[in-house]
Amino acid sequence: MKIAIAPLIGLAVLITGCKTTPNYDYDTTVNFSQLKTYAWVVESKPAGSDKEYFNSDINNKRIISAIEEQLAAKGLRKVAPNEASVLVNFHTAISKKRERDVANTHPYYWSFGRGYYGSRWGVHMNLNSLQREYKEGSLIVDFVTPNKELVWRGSFETRLSAKSTPEKRSKKVNLAVAEILENFPPQ
Repeated sequence: MKIAIAPLIGLAVLITGCKTTPNYDYDTTVNFSQLKTYAWVVESKPAGSDKEYFNSDINNKRIISAIEEQLAAKGLRKVAPNEASVLVNFHTAISKKRERDVANTHPYYWSFGRGYYGSRWGVHMNLNSLQREYKEGSLIVDFVTPNKELVWRGSFETRLSAKSTPEKRSKKVNLAVAEILENFPPQ
């Protein structure tokens, strides 16, 4: 019986170790239980000059919709900016990253031989270093007081795929926003 339980415990530890922890921080002096209404800080615009899908008006609508959906599920109501107890803003950015791998480009093989100095044997393997560039997108969600003091910030980073369908992009945005706002408001 002990042998059958050990792999299950190992699998459970492995699965829980794979969950990403969202990056967030907040002002501990703020009473978040008093926050019942929100409004957007003017118009949220993405940062950076990269004009890919991540920084498009279409994607901004996805982000706004996902944030509003999450806040409504948490019981916050959208109101006019002058009536809000907290203001919401988001920022996006794209950065280029480089990934390096070492790969075996030739299968292992053995060689044996008989020569002038006696028998020889060896193992041969070719290793190549591979570099790939990719783009990483960051989404940052801020909550500020009406007098523009930051009280909560959460962020999420992910690898971007240029060849993605609108459905996959929406799913990725919804997942990112859900992970960012998982710990808002702090308990």
